[in-house]
Formats: sequence, structure tokens, C-alpha cells
Amino acid sequence: MIEPLFNIQNKFSADIINFYNNSIFAFDFKEEVFWISNTLDDNNAKKIAINMIKDSFNIYKISICKTFPIFAYINLNQTSAIVIDAQRAKVINSFKIQDSKIESIYLSQNGDTILIGGKNGVLSRWDVFSGKLIDMPNRHKDSILFAKESSDKRFILSIGYDRSVLLFDKFKDKSFKINCDVNATIRSAIFFDNCKFLALGDMSGYIYIIDTDTKFMLNKFQATSARIVDIDYYKDSYIFYLNANGVIGIVDFSDGKRILDSFMPNDRYKTFMIEDDNIILSTQDNKVCLYSFKSFIDYGISLVDSDIIKAYKFVEDNPFLKNEEFFLKLEAKFQADLLLAKALSCSNKQQLAIKILTKYINMPSKNKEVSNLIASINSIDKFQELMDNNMALRAIPLVKNYPILKELKSYIDFEDRFKKVLILAKELKKKNKKIEANTIMMQYKKIPSKIRIIQEVISYPNKVDEAINAIKQKDYKTYFRLKKDFKFVDSLQGSELIENSSESCYYELLIAFYSIDLQNCKKYIEILKNFKEYKEFVMEIELKIYEIANILEIDIESKEVSMGGGRK
Repeated sequence: MIEPLFNIQNKFSADIINFYNNSIFAFDFKEEVFWISNTLDDNNAKKIAINMIKDSFNIYKISICKTFPIFAYINLNQTSAIVIDAQRAKVINSFKIQDSKIESIYLSQNGDTILIGGKNGVLSRWDVFSGKLIDMPNRHKDSILFAKESSDKRFILSIGYDRSVLLFDKFKDKSFKINCDVNATIRSAIFFDNCKFLALGDMSGYIYIIDTDTKFMLNKFQATSARIVDIDYYKDSYIFYLNANGVIGIVDFSDGKRILDSFMPNDRYKTFMIEDDNIILSTQDNKVCLYSFKSFIDYGISLVDSDIIKAYKFVEDNPFLKNEEFFLKLEAKFQADLLLAKALSCSNKQQLAIKILTKYINMPSKNKEVSNLIASINSIDKFQELMDNNMALRAIPLVKNYPILKELKSYIDFEDRFKKVLILAKELKKKNKKIEANTIMMQYKKIPSKIRIIQEVISYPNKVDEAINAIKQKDYKTYFRLKKDFKFVDSLQGSELIENSSESCYYELLIAFYSIDLQNCKKYIEILKNFKEYKEFVMEIELKIYEIANILEIDIESKEVSMGGGRK
């Protein structure tokens, strides 16, 4: 079982929380109390009470420093932002902005600067300790709901009540408007993957992924039907979000796929944060607990060799673990068992094969695949009996529903005979011996999957020769052109060499690409375009080689292009 590294029950809630160096820094909105608790020191809490403006919509009227016990708040009449040293219980500085009340604030992670968002739409940045204005990076047409600075201090994000999204880039010394086409007001944001990306969460449950370098929106998807109130990330792959119902869900940010609707579902939460390998959770009943993701991984590892069913159930409940090594090992074990079961089945040991598969039958993620394989295995005896009694007419149609039958020797022998008869029928037809050709194909004409193939061979013997020649010459273009129009093509001897060559061509393309061998790149791109699973990949590579050709100022269409992109 997964146990928290600490679990603190406090009389104050944690509506905003930070965790640093074994200390919790938190703020209770209702009680207007900032409190600190050292998790190693009997969980004794230190508190500081303040008077601030209460606004249930905008939580950004308070901000907590990440690395020091410093916090800031907006006073009752919204004229000042006050920064407090909680350890010493004293004011560090007080800030006012000209001709405007203050709507939101944000303390930098190390507490040296504060962002102040005005009702006039101006975002200003100040030095906390000197009290001096540094700059005014962003300007909105309406009040600023909240602002945030990236951990590397390169970017400053601000969100307006008018749903405008501005991103100031320090390297370019410019503020950019981000066109998100937002569905509702943005409530939360997080920079991640070394600040290369920005995730935004809105009040209609949508998440927006922004490339901070290009300033373009990469993805937009609905993660939840409730409004998103908090957002964080784990291992640059998964976005964790907290919705207004107090439920934490998880999505894969790369494709927007929702992978978990409720993480740690036994509680409802006010807020959370992910720090390094830990997740800190603040519950609605005033508990603060910390779980290490490493403890999830260690528990998964312990289950791999002891209880496969429990291991899969554990990962199904925590799908963010699917990229971990222990799960890959678990999947490899499953695939090995499938291969072993197939091998045993084809060796007349079907009962032993089914015994191996039975342990997976109650796993939701494996049930369909395993059930289908067991049904295929159970069909082997019937298929074999029919083939032994020269009843191929009834046996061969079974292969469509039970693919494992293709691996039986009796089926392989049948297909080899059929391929040889096809060539013989083709030769007879070319010699105008149509009756003889039809006669030798007679027994196969009664098999539904062979009827069209036979008709094509009898009708187009020259096309059969063209396809045979394409296979011999490894002429992919001709082979796939003919395959598009004729069903007989992949029934010819040697066709499997073409059909199974995609992986080797893929690696040849990679070698050519990294060697900047543009001519071979072009060659293997044209081959791989014929394979559905590689089409998207080769389109990306094709664009890249044309970019490289542009930079090197060479004509990629020229047959003289050689290794390294130079000319012979």
C-alpha cells in the first residue's frame, strides 16, 4: 500500500500551499491566516493573522513565496500590496500603483520581486526589498485577474478579466498576445519542461498548451466538465488538474487524452502542488499530506513478480505510471506469455497455452485480447480436423476470425500450394489454355477469400508477371500501385519480403537522415509512404530534408546529391 510521508491535521485549511525544505507555507482564506508547519518538528504550526479583501473568485489577492516564509496580500481597500516576513512577523514593504486599485499579486519563487496587476490593466514588477519599480511588462484593456513568472524568470504571464492572455519574453524584451480562442476565463497556469511550455486551465474545464518560444497554441482540449481551479505537471508528460468539485484528474498533455478522472479518490481537495518527485495534497477537511511518486513506483515494482493481476490493477488506477520501467517490464512479460501461448498452441499443447492466458482474463485492459486469443486456440482442433479431411472449403474461412490459424503448418502448406497453382494457372492462361487453368483452380474457387484472386489471375496474367517482376526487383512503387488495384498481389510468392520490409527501410531512412544523405533519404521516404503506419513520420522527415537542402543550397531533386549533401 502507498502511505504518505506525512499527514498533518490542522485547525486551519490550506487554500494556497507551498512546500520547501520540509516546511509547509499555507494560507487559510476564511480565517485570513498564513501558517507555517515544519513536518519534521511535531507538526507545530506558526500563524499570522491579517485583514484582507475577500473575493471568492480571485484567489490571487494573496501570494506565497516558494522558498522563504514570505507572503503578500492586498489590503481591504485594494490600494496597497503588503509583503510580510512571516518568520519575524514584520512588514518588508508596502506597494501602491498610480491611479488604480490593485486586483492581483504574485510573489516570485525566491521572493525578490512582486508582480502587481492593476484594475487599469497595467502589470508592474517591483523589487520587494528596495521597493523600486523594475518595469511594466504587460498592459491589458481590462483588470488583471492574475499574473505569474516562470521559474527561470524569462517569461511573465498575465491574464485579463476580458480573457486576454499576454506573455512577456525577457529575451526578446517584448510582450506577446497569445491567441488561445479561450472558452472561458483562465483561472490557473503552470510553466513546465524547463519553461518550454505553458499550460492554462479555464473555468469551463479546458486546458490550453502554449509553446513559450513560438507563442503558438499547440493543443486545446476539455479535461473536465467542471471549472479548473489549479494545475500542475509531472515528468513533462502529464498535467494534473484540480476542478471545482475538489477532484484531481490527469491528462496526457501531448494528445489531450484524459487518462484518469479521479486521483486519490478517497478525499476532496482544496489545492495541491507537485514538487520534484512529490505531490502535496490539501484536503477539504483540513489535512495536508505528501506522497512520493517514488513510493508508487516502488510498490509497482514489488507487484511485478508477486501478483500480476494486482500490478495491472494498480497501474490502471494510476495510469501516469505507464511510462515507468516496471510497467514496461510487466507489459514485456505479458507479450512473452502471448507468444509462448501461441507457440504451444501450434505445437498441439492448447490446454497448457490456455492455462498461461487464464491469469489475464479478469484484467479489464487485457480481457478482450486474451479472450480472442483463447477463442482462436479453441478453434485449432476444429480447423485441423477439417484440413485433415480435405475440407479446406470449410476450414479456410475460419482464418478470418481466428488469426492464429495462419501460423499452423497445415494452413501455411495450403497457402504455398495455392501460390504455386496461381502461377501455373497464369501460365496456362497465357498459352490460351483457359479451360485447363480454370480446372486446376476449381477446388479453390469455392473458398470465398480466393474467388477474386483467381478471377484476377485468369483475367490479367500480364499484370501478374508485372507484380512478380516488381517483387524480384524490389520495385516498391510498382508493387504498391498494383496492390492498390489487384487483390492477388500479396498472394504471390515473395510478397511477404516487400510487406515486411518497412521496419528495415525505417532504420535505413534514419541512418541516411543523420548522415545528411539526402538522396537516400528521398529514396526511403518514397518507399515508406506506401506503409500506413509510417506516413505521418515520413511527411515530417520530408519537410526537414527540404529545410536542410535549403540551408545547404542544394537541389534535392538532383541525382548527383551524395553523402553529406555535397555533389559528386
